[in-house]
Amino acid sequence: MSQRSVVASLFVASLVGSSAFAGTRYVNVALATGANDGSSWADAYRTVDGVSVALAASASGDEIWVAAGTYLPTALGTRTIATPLKSGVVVYGGFVGGETSVAQRDIAQHATILSGDLAGDDGSSNFADNSFHVVTGAGTNATAVLDGFTVRAGNANGAGGNQDRGGGILCMGGASPTVRRCTFLSNRCTFGGGAGYINNSSPLFEDCIFDGNFGGSFGGAFDAASNGAATFDRCVFRNNTAARAGALEIFTSSVKVYNSLFYANTSTGTGSGGALYVQQSAAQIRNCTVVQNTSTVSATGAGLRVVTGTPTVTNCIFDQNTAAGGAIGSAAQITPATVSVTYSLVPAGYAGTGNLTATPIYDVTGLLPFRLAVNSPGIDAGSNADVGGGGQDVEGAPRLLELLAVPDTGAGAAPLVDIGAFEIDGDCNANNVPDWSDIDLGTSPDVNANTVPDECECTGGTPPTAYCTAKLNSQVCLPTITFQGTASVSSASPFAIGAFDVLNNKNGLLFYGYGIQAAAFQGGTLCVTAPIRRTSVSHSGGSPTGSDCTGTYSFDFNAYIQSGADPLLVVGQLVGAQYWSRDPQDAFTTSLTDAVRFSICQ
Repeated sequence: MSQRSVVASLFVASLVGSSAFAGTRYVNVALATGANDGSSWADAYRTVDGVSVALAASASGDEIWVAAGTYLPTALGTRTIATPLKSGVVVYGGFVGGETSVAQRDIAQHATILSGDLAGDDGSSNFADNSFHVVTGAGTNATAVLDGFTVRAGNANGAGGNQDRGGGILCMGGASPTVRRCTFLSNRCTFGGGAGYINNSSPLFEDCIFDGNFGGSFGGAFDAASNGAATFDRCVFRNNTAARAGALEIFTSSVKVYNSLFYANTSTGTGSGGALYVQQSAAQIRNCTVVQNTSTVSATGAGLRVVTGTPTVTNCIFDQNTAAGGAIGSAAQITPATVSVTYSLVPAGYAGTGNLTATPIYDVTGLLPFRLAVNSPGIDAGSNADVGGGGQDVEGAPRLLELLAVPDTGAGAAPLVDIGAFEIDGDCNANNVPDWSDIDLGTSPDVNANTVPDECECTGGTPPTAYCTAKLNSQVCLPTITFQGTASVSSASPFAIGAFDVLNNKNGLLFYGYGIQAAAFQGGTLCVTAPIRRTSVSHSGGSPTGSDCTGTYSFDFNAYIQSGADPLLVVGQLVGAQYWSRDPQDAFTTSLTDAVRFSICQ
């Protein structure tokens, strides 16, 4: 598609579209009064099965807001009943009750639990009467969304009908829900997938934690089997156990694992795979940290065991994984020696382009372990062409942040991605201390509170800030603008304006103007004023097939300024910039991010 036709599509004559407002249903198990019809917080569904009741009453386009508390799939005590997700319905947890927007909720402070403990007696280790599955994705597509819940205490120990797999969530026969910001805790099964079982389905798990699940024979957290195409992005797998594949079993399915952390998982059988086990699969494992996992019986594959298939491992760390007898060599990290492993850090050694054998060097001060320290050899040592996921690391920080004091040893144009699940914080003043630490310690002031030390701000302009509102795309994602650096007519450092959570395999472009606004436009918001300038068309990449939100964009605005393409981009010029991309399933075939505003520095 030409740039001219893209812009013609963007600035179509019809600026405002009409759409029906989706209904919102409310659930609060702590409520003692009200109509119990879900019409408001005051009249929220208040029964223990309120989430299931709200889902049954909802139609495509609805949202369900759930207040903190513990909810069961059913009030009848029937083990075979699970909470059924529904296409087109988004279920949000983390509310206290009374909020007027999703942004007001606090998932960490207001735990919203979907539990399989039907009798409330798990404290005595009595799991025999728990739900076989807490949640099911049967018949759903990516518009069925579960966001902000703890899913716990499923016990799939039945004898048939898939009742022996997927204690937390069951995704069978094309079930492809989207699960975000959820914790799967202490779920169990006898066959495979303590937290979840995936068969011929393509769910997305994003920003989730899988902790303390028991998978019986296969996959302590997940067993992904039979032609599925599940994606795990920005997830943490810890303390999970199974005979084979302590955390994740990938069996005849095309699973993608991006920006994720695996630690303290255990395989207890001869099949090994302390963290991951792969068979007959072309799985993609990118920007993951796989550390301190254990295979108690097998002498190999405590990190990753591959039996057959052609999985690819890129930009990953495999370290301190221990096989039977205390083995910590190369075979204990990854086995066999023929797996395609590139731009990865394996201290025990593993052959492949860009691989390193140095000690990773971790920063132990973060909320999650195994972040890279500022002197880690994994910084700026990955391959930009193989960055997977939505453009963020496991903690939600943007990828491709430059640490100026560290030489680039990876592949691609700077800034280069770091190896592993974590991206190091920026160090704009090149003092070997992350910018956030400089600011916290007071060694670098940050008067404008933009997280950039003031000594790094150039003169004559103002630093970039986000503004305006993104348009929800057809995959129920909010495409979000990112930026790193400062706009400058002279700086050799990039000013990278990017976007994540955009549709995969779509053309798009960054457009800008010399003023800012918030005008209704094609079902979303146009954030810049005319005259509107456009940059070159780029491709979002991401998953090669299907439709999801794994696409990303990146554009170096400083290189554009300094090319002279627009003579109005001079010191002091105010600029507002926003991404447009194609969305064929949208009524206007248009996707819009939020925007960034800045004025250009010397």
